[in-house]
Amino acid sequence: MASSEEQSTINELQANWVWVPDWVDSSTANTAGRIVNFTRDFSLPSAPEKALLYFSADTRYKLFVNGVRVAVGPARGHGTIWYYDTLDISSHLKHGDNQITFVVLRYFAASRAAMPFVRTSFPGLTVVGEAKAGQSQVSLSSREGWRAQVDDSILFPTGLIDDVFLHINERTAQTAPSPWISPKLYGFKTLNGELAPWRLRSRTIPRPEETSVAVNTIRSCDSSNSVDDWKAVLSHGQPLTLSSDSKHVLELQADVHSTAFISWSFRADNSSSVQIKTTYSEGYECDPRSYPFFRTKDDRLQKDDHHLIGPFDEISLDIGPGKMVKYEPFWFRTFRVIRLEITVGAGPVEFLSFDAKQTNYPIQPKAAWKEPGDAHSESIWDVSIRTLRNCMFDGYSDCPFYEQLQYSGDSRSVGLFHYLLSGDDRLMRQAITNFAASVTPEGLTQSRFPSHVPQIIAGFSLYWVLQVCDHHLFFGDTPYTRSFLPRIDGVFEFFHSHIDSLGLVSGLPEDVWQYVDWVTTWGATEDHPDKGVPTSGRKTNRHTYFSLLYAYVLKQAAQLVRDVGRPGYAQEYESRAEAVVEAVRAHCYDGAFFTDSTIDARDDSAYSEHCQVFAVLSGAAQPHDQTRILTQSYANPRFSKCSYVMKFYALRAFALAGDDAYESLWTTVWDPWRQMLANNLTTWEEDDVRQRSDCHAWGSVPIYEYCTELAGIRPIAAGASKIMFKPRLHLSNSIVANVAIGKANVANISWTADDDGKKHVRLKLQRAVEVVSKLPGGEEQEHGTVDQLELDF
Repeated sequence: MASSEEQSTINELQANWVWVPDWVDSSTANTAGRIVNFTRDFSLPSAPEKALLYFSADTRYKLFVNGVRVAVGPARGHGTIWYYDTLDISSHLKHGDNQITFVVLRYFAASRAAMPFVRTSFPGLTVVGEAKAGQSQVSLSSREGWRAQVDDSILFPTGLIDDVFLHINERTAQTAPSPWISPKLYGFKTLNGELAPWRLRSRTIPRPEETSVAVNTIRSCDSSNSVDDWKAVLSHGQPLTLSSDSKHVLELQADVHSTAFISWSFRADNSSSVQIKTTYSEGYECDPRSYPFFRTKDDRLQKDDHHLIGPFDEISLDIGPGKMVKYEPFWFRTFRVIRLEITVGAGPVEFLSFDAKQTNYPIQPKAAWKEPGDAHSESIWDVSIRTLRNCMFDGYSDCPFYEQLQYSGDSRSVGLFHYLLSGDDRLMRQAITNFAASVTPEGLTQSRFPSHVPQIIAGFSLYWVLQVCDHHLFFGDTPYTRSFLPRIDGVFEFFHSHIDSLGLVSGLPEDVWQYVDWVTTWGATEDHPDKGVPTSGRKTNRHTYFSLLYAYVLKQAAQLVRDVGRPGYAQEYESRAEAVVEAVRAHCYDGAFFTDSTIDARDDSAYSEHCQVFAVLSGAAQPHDQTRILTQSYANPRFSKCSYVMKFYALRAFALAGDDAYESLWTTVWDPWRQMLANNLTTWEEDDVRQRSDCHAWGSVPIYEYCTELAGIRPIAAGASKIMFKPRLHLSNSIVANVAIGKANVANISWTADDDGKKHVRLKLQRAVEVVSKLPGGEEQEHGTVDQLELDF
């Protein structure tokens, strides 16, 4: 609930929503949205002591103060949770004349384009605040003193083959400037419980951080200027004169995969122009199998006989005599390599700079990893962090290059990686809360949210339940957790209502995507156009995976409701789980393995690693048989293979099956990650089936395994008030690691091996908590509440 002070701010913001009059929320041009600039000019008698602004916009804004970009937002929300920002801009103001500009990109409400950018049926900008300089106070609220201009020169085209989701790539159009006009106040009435289009909340996550990115390695240069000349401007900002009527084509490489705001600046002594086409790619690649969704990639930096393919911006800039022109696309770009094509007009032009500013959620890692005996583990750790970082801006993004959509199935594991790395739950709290607000009438959460285009994936509501369970385990916020129990129960009721006469989950609605994983053999067919769905259950609409996942999550939720003081639910959840498990054993187990559907529907394609994994996790596989089921299915090529996202759950199953099972997998499980390093990736690819994207945070699973399995630190009681310390000493001779445990604790773990093979193990905690330890082959030992342990093995 908002405090009285915050509610007062919200009321002011609701009273200050403005937009341009006579707006048409569409365009005859091919564009997903339009830009409107809002500007406030004012003068101050001295530098201000304070200039606190509150602001928001629909759909997205960029705030410039005296020409400097100082904020981008708002954070992703939706009509019932729309975030506003708070910023003191006094450090950017000065004595004398000042100018504030909001560049607002309005994506059209009636278009299904630009999916990550949710918008209401009303465009808008609201600003509240004032600048204080001595005895002078200048109101900066948007209801008065502002001017606005529609900018139709920038287009965000739709229908492009390689921009299906985002629609952020820009084209410029030759249009006459629109006149500056006064914005119109909406004046929404919100009495008697009637809501404004935006139900405002203050921003709950920190603003993105920015750091400079070097994009100065020249892979090819077709230009009348020398490579050295180009290096001078790219590396040192030394201006480069481009002759009139010339064309220049360069391919530039960043040091690492980047998500960055980019900009170019030019100057001309006499009137001229430049046309710039910038193509963005995550690396060089072979001929694609089916562009853009099925690709073939090997060494990402191998240019010979490979292609630089990707979406592009194409803009034209007119440069007046003696003027400097800077252009920054509205949204950040994702890239490792860039093709820059510059065509100069009738007069020579100075190329002043090409800048890139990495932008992402401020992760601020507390965790660290050193393992001297492993040639790859520290590189794997670093790349895992970079991948996580590049998939975090104002939410957990599935891939920054193509979608920037937040999926509950993806973000469940990614949130755990983030917890262990930083002990920061703010982004996940936002995600959990937003998913809870997406509940459909049948009780499911939307699979990706916030999203302008709704989507439901059958199992993803269950992964949202796991997010709630994880959060309470790590942070122990019981009131927050209890607020979601009715919706958790609603998710379970949906699956319970689809239990058939065999006791299995089946008959899911046609408009619910029964996606499980990206598997080569689970492609679309004429009869079943949805991808990623096990083939053997398609005709019967009965997939073993959903029964197993449902049973697994019921058991996790049973522990959750006990922990939050609602034990009455626990027995019901456990009895439901047990009934489903028994049905799976009766109808989906052939005596050796679990089938993807019922036994009577099985064929050669009816076996997957996924069902063996979730049979172990749910308890359908008997404890004495778990190791055999997992190891034999993983060794058998006829079993559909888990991709990177499901590797996380596979590793959980192997760990549950026993130490021998888990540790036997360790030597080979990281082979795909080592191969990605060999192929010069600096972030982890989405999967090795489609190879669509080279950055997806579900591939950062090494963070979890290194912290919780190898270093052996894992919370086992709500709020990380009790931890298990179970280092896997057989897997490494020496490590030094830090692991975040909840919000305010960090564990330091280290061990080294003596010449005789004995290992001295040390655990040191910033804050004392209950600790249970278990060394290889030993029994669990209770140590009580301690802040350090020293053990010998």
